[in-house]
Amino acid sequence: MPTVDERLRHVQLKVERAEQHIAALSLELDAFLQSGPYRVEATHDAKTRKLVYFVAAAEPVPDSVALIAGDAIQNLMSALDHLAYQIVCSDTRGKPPDLSGIYFPIADDAAKYEANKRTQLKGASQETFQRIDAVKPYRGGKDPLWALKRLNNIEKHRLLLAVGSRAAGLNLGQLMAPHIAGKMPPEAVAAFESMNIFLNPADKGFPLRPGFELYIGAVDEKPNPKQEFRFDVALSEPGIIEGPLLQILNGFTSVVSEVVTALTPCLR
Repeated sequence: MPTVDERLRHVQLKVERAEQHIAALSLELDAFLQSGPYRVEATHDAKTRKLVYFVAAAEPVPDSVALIAGDAIQNLMSALDHLAYQIVCSDTRGKPPDLSGIYFPIADDAAKYEANKRTQLKGASQETFQRIDAVKPYRGGKDPLWALKRLNNIEKHRLLLAVGSRAAGLNLGQLMAPHIAGKMPPEAVAAFESMNIFLNPADKGFPLRPGFELYIGAVDEKPNPKQEFRFDVALSEPGIIEGPLLQILNGFTSVVSEVVTALTPCLR
């Protein structure tokens, strides 16, 4: 019989492969963001005379970003299925009753999980089910697992995940500095300009396109040539998950690693 380490080997290799994809993705994103893909300009609204900062140019996110993200997601989901397979093999002493029908059970809700878990883990012991029950692999339990499975299914049927650029904030200190100039000492104005606090916009303009308004100022306000804006590359699947792409993928990796650790005692 395989040892526990031998049973875990393929699971760990899948997680490690996902981490390699995420590392490659980080480099890809750095190269894209450092290429200066966004240009911001300022104008005054013809009717209201208010100052408007807007996106004048926004290069599309390279297709490779979404493809690499999809590879990472697929490897993480595969790691869980490998884990389920090894657990059933361990429980049945290498003789699972349905070799091709073993999947890690993740469901849309607790009721569907209960209804399907024994079919997807046919041959697993009661102790195994108790340990997996404690993980709560369903929406309303451990939501990131549910999101991971949904994204993996989407990626199988759609060439690219919904990946694109979005506004991520404007420098609050630089925004305030012109309004206090002449009212406070120069060193105070400089301190405001050097602040690294960014105001996170409610409307992030995903996917970012030229013409998107980033900030509307006061009537006849002069543009600040130092005004800094932030952008990031996000994953946006409404109803499933939305947020910075790398942050989401790293979160998935952490959750999968936690599940592997929690269920390792099922292996013998």
